[in-house]
Amino acid sequence: MSMLETKERVAPNDFERMELSSLVNLAGEPISHFWPMKTFIHHNPLHGLEHLSFDEAVKMGKRFFGGRGHLPNSEYRNYYKEGRITEESISDAIKNGAQNETLNIGSRKLSRQEVLRSLLIHGTGKIATDVSSAILQQSLSPSDAKTLSEKIQGLPKCKARRESLRSYASRDQVELAVQYTLGEWCDQTLGTKVQDQINGELIKWCGGFLDEGHAPWTMPFRKKNFYNVWKELVLEDASGTLLGIPDWKSKIHNLPNRPEDAVLESLSLLAIPKALWHDYFTLQLAQLSGWAGFIKWRAEQLDYEWQRAFPIDLVMYMAVRLFYERELTALACQDKLAIDGSYTSIQSYMTQHAVGYGLHKEYHMRGLPDEMSGRLDASLFVQNPLSIDALDQCDSELISSWEEIRQQQETDVQALIVLQLSRSLDIPLQDFLESAPEALDSLLEWVDQFPESQHGPTWLKAFESSYLKGFVKHLSPNLQKLGKSDLPEEQVPVSRPLAQAIFCIDVRSEGFRRRLEEVGGNETFGFAGFFGVPICYQGYTSELPTDQCPVLLNPKHIVKEIPRAYQGEAAERFLERHHLAKTGHTLLYDLKENAITPYIMVEAIGWFFGFKLFGQTLKPEWFKNAMSWMKKCLVVPISTTLTVDKIQRDEALEMVASQHRATIYRLLIEQYDQKGAAVSHDQVERLRKLTVTQILPTDNENEELYRLLEWSEADLEQFIRVLREDYHLHQRDISRRMHRITQTGFTVVEQAHFVEMALRILGFTKSFSRLVLFCAHGSSSDNNPYESALDCGACGGNHGISNARALAVMANKAQVRQALAQKGLVIPADTHFLPGQHDTTTDEVQLFDLEEVPATHRKDLLRLQRDLHEAGEKNSRERLTRFPDEPITNGTVKALSRTKQRSVDWSQVRPEWGLSRHSTFIVGRRSLTQGMDLEGRAFLHSYDHSQDPKGRYLEIIMTAPVIVGNWINMEHYFSTVDPMVYGSGSKVYHNIVGRLGVMYGSQSDLCVGLPTQTVLDGERPYHEPMRLFTIIEAPLEIISSIIVRHDILQRLTKNQWIHIVALDPVTMEFHLYKSPDNWQAVN
Repeated sequence: MSMLETKERVAPNDFERMELSSLVNLAGEPISHFWPMKTFIHHNPLHGLEHLSFDEAVKMGKRFFGGRGHLPNSEYRNYYKEGRITEESISDAIKNGAQNETLNIGSRKLSRQEVLRSLLIHGTGKIATDVSSAILQQSLSPSDAKTLSEKIQGLPKCKARRESLRSYASRDQVELAVQYTLGEWCDQTLGTKVQDQINGELIKWCGGFLDEGHAPWTMPFRKKNFYNVWKELVLEDASGTLLGIPDWKSKIHNLPNRPEDAVLESLSLLAIPKALWHDYFTLQLAQLSGWAGFIKWRAEQLDYEWQRAFPIDLVMYMAVRLFYERELTALACQDKLAIDGSYTSIQSYMTQHAVGYGLHKEYHMRGLPDEMSGRLDASLFVQNPLSIDALDQCDSELISSWEEIRQQQETDVQALIVLQLSRSLDIPLQDFLESAPEALDSLLEWVDQFPESQHGPTWLKAFESSYLKGFVKHLSPNLQKLGKSDLPEEQVPVSRPLAQAIFCIDVRSEGFRRRLEEVGGNETFGFAGFFGVPICYQGYTSELPTDQCPVLLNPKHIVKEIPRAYQGEAAERFLERHHLAKTGHTLLYDLKENAITPYIMVEAIGWFFGFKLFGQTLKPEWFKNAMSWMKKCLVVPISTTLTVDKIQRDEALEMVASQHRATIYRLLIEQYDQKGAAVSHDQVERLRKLTVTQILPTDNENEELYRLLEWSEADLEQFIRVLREDYHLHQRDISRRMHRITQTGFTVVEQAHFVEMALRILGFTKSFSRLVLFCAHGSSSDNNPYESALDCGACGGNHGISNARALAVMANKAQVRQALAQKGLVIPADTHFLPGQHDTTTDEVQLFDLEEVPATHRKDLLRLQRDLHEAGEKNSRERLTRFPDEPITNGTVKALSRTKQRSVDWSQVRPEWGLSRHSTFIVGRRSLTQGMDLEGRAFLHSYDHSQDPKGRYLEIIMTAPVIVGNWINMEHYFSTVDPMVYGSGSKVYHNIVGRLGVMYGSQSDLCVGLPTQTVLDGERPYHEPMRLFTIIEAPLEIISSIIVRHDILQRLTKNQWIHIVALDPVTMEFHLYKSPDNWQAVN
């Protein structure tokens, strides 16, 4: 019987509920948001811990999520052997974390730094205690092994480090509900599967409730919210009975109606001290951090249609989770220990049975020593219920013997460490045997204070330092040219380029830009892929709009894609066929998912799926071309434009009125046929005004309408009521529509502002060519849930072409250019801006709105198209060499064809590498990196400090694109160092769930990061995990002032989540940011 069943329940008050809700949400801070897969957003999985230093956050991540924060030491040692990590960088990394201490071993004077270097490069030689004795006997002669062990046993600090069996209980008492939940304690101590059972139930209920249209049979009653629908449906579910929970349905019936009350009730039953609630909530949320992260994100999106329809938040989730934990923990503890499953009962049990508890934990962690097998019955450790009481009764001599055996094993481990140091430091073992006890004791203490589990931070610093110095050296030839070009006597007039292209800063654009420039006569720039125009974009025939901007921004302008004015009939035919195709697709999907149709439809339409199966498997490129040909035959070609211009208020009012009049006409004709069609325009307008104002006329102005439709006054009132209630013709609807319409487009002033900002941030204010390309980017792949992760991060995980089209339309407007000229930004009359999109998978560039290109620019257009094709071919050839599954190509192979084949192959788990291997974010003039092969590892943002003396535009770059770059960097970093916790493991095991994410197999946490195929090449990392180096060509004092003004930059730099490196424009020297007054020279 539960505690609350023995006394009357007292309902919490509103203050207690608010306090609890705030605490749960605060506890969710370490849980990173998870966005739906359709708009994959790169993010830092430890974003909620950015207020901590990077190293501290990694430790917290290990505590809550069990994730590793660095590569395995063996991988760093591989980099060292390959020369990627230098001796100098290792020495510098160790020097920063080691005191300048020395000791004497024989004739050798050893520094602490020397010892730590040896441990870092060669390892400690530490092995499992249960095999230490055997390994030691194999490694040394019996006499040397005995002498070394005796010497270590006599060391004073070594004795102090020994632990008794009682230490298990005291340690676990401190860690209970702080390092792990009560359910985890049961699993670790009692051998149960409480956490798996809880997680299984939560995955089942969250998967059903959060589904966004993927399930053919949806969960009923979802409008009631997650907690209430769970309470209702779980009574029809047999899982509680199968889990063995007694009096299952009665307990559900007795749960409070509010989730906050249910959480407080469970906390009372579990007896968790209030001081531990915050951390305990975090531990609970971290058990399924993917699902919790999605719930956290969705609960904050008040306008998200799925959240409005089916509410859920972390408190509801916590209420369900704690209910299962309290019941299953109580069940396990009662079954195994004959105690209730509360915090206080478990604490008391460990205090009262410290010896037996220690023996039990020791046995399950290390097994029974061979020397003890004849003195202690091993069955005592596996009985049910457990025999901890019996173990408590073991005599002190037996316990002392066990502890002595373990202590000898620990001594042997220490002896092996000394042996490893003897070999790695090239010091005879005899010198260690003859050394002073104090020296050997200090040496072993140095080792204990630098365990292999803490080598990662040192390796990372050395790795990053080696890379930065190598990268700076790689840039040195261009620095000399850059320095000379800044001298007045060296400056030469700049000729007008044949074409100019503004690409996204994406690392995949780096190679394409380099190749396009090599073709000759072309100039390129780099800018965040949304081109500084945050819009909410509604594509033609798209059901839902998309936010085309970084998630840091909230778009205030709506842009719609519409058919061009002369495309009226074509648009109608296009929509008819589109609706027909959509209906067919929906029907086919419903047939596939129906439980009955597979039995009767296989013979009827199975051949159709067979055609697709064999085509996509054996000849994917041919199949894709065939499907494209069929689509061209069926789909009506249509030309579209964007609604960039803002509609005036009077026009907007008339648009709404026109829509209302059309609705009234349609309703009149439906109800009154020819009589309704005969109603005049003035009468319809009068009906509209009556409906909106609800003021009925007092004169006889509607007599003609009454006579025509044979209406009475009651009929008129009924008709108006239908219009208001069923068709929403009322003032509130007008306000909503007006708000929506007036948000559409931009005023001329706004358009001029966005064009000016884009060009001035780039430093692109003169020498305009005849054609300027705004080149967005996207990707194309088949059977790839992570496709949006390959799209433009600056556009919210979408293709960026809508932003490019919008900005090009603005920049081509005569009124906009006049406004820009008044501000000193003169664009030549013969300059035409053209939008395009680079497919980063195939390296093809598609140009848009070609109807707008003047006839005088046709030759320029043809030349640009040839250059883009040639650049794409060359870049594809370069990229193919990086794929492990691609043969070495020769000059006759068409690289574009190979990359296109990868994009349409549904068995291809790696259509492209995406953003992997990125390492730097360079903000500066193109001449800093021009002509250099940066191997697709650098984000390139154009910027000219000479045109921005106050750092105004640099501030925008550092507080938006650089932040997004940091998120991308951290996503790749953690997905590489621990693909199973922070990444999403292998695509081979992925299943899409609810159209919101992927799981392993049929049931798991939501996979939150990148798959191994994106960051690993076989067993080794393809992406080299290091923190992003942001290299900025600008005066140091301006960069420092920008960092000081922004908390987010202070947090990221101070806590070492990102590295800021400045290139001083005067001295042409690099400096690493440490603090506003401390810049460290990079040699």
